[in-house]
Amino acid sequence: MRLIAVALISVLPLGCSDSTEPERVEVSGHVTLGGKPLPRAMIRFVAIKSEPGLHDSVTMISEGHFAFDSTNGPSPGEHHVMITPMEPEMNEAVAAIQNGERDPLNARSIPARYQSTGQLRATIDAANVQPLTFELTKR
Repeated sequence: MRLIAVALISVLPLGCSDSTEPERVEVSGHVTLGGKPLPRAMIRFVAIKSEPGLHDSVTMISEGHFAFDSTNGPSPGEHHVMITPMEPEMNEAVAAIQNGERDPLNARSIPARYQSTGQLRATIDAANVQPLTFELTKR
């Protein structure tokens, strides 16, 4: 009998868990800079109205495309969106310099106004998810 009681006590917490994780939404979209797909960067969604347990959503932009799934996507609501450059791999930087291209380690390809809160916003609607498009300008 004591063994059954111990077994029930150890199983009960599994069925009564209090899920305090905020809802997250699968979101995808495109980012352009000067009309061309942004080759490589990070995109970050920061909820304007923060909730306990809610964390920023961050993912990589590759060839102008980004995607979040329902485990790491932004929560429904209004968000500040920040787009920041990624440091190039050293071998990519060396190859670019050897090819006479601009030094990618010193290049500021994304204007500073897009790298902080305020310039870009997005509304995430869990009931009507649409691809997002961010068209950045160089000036």
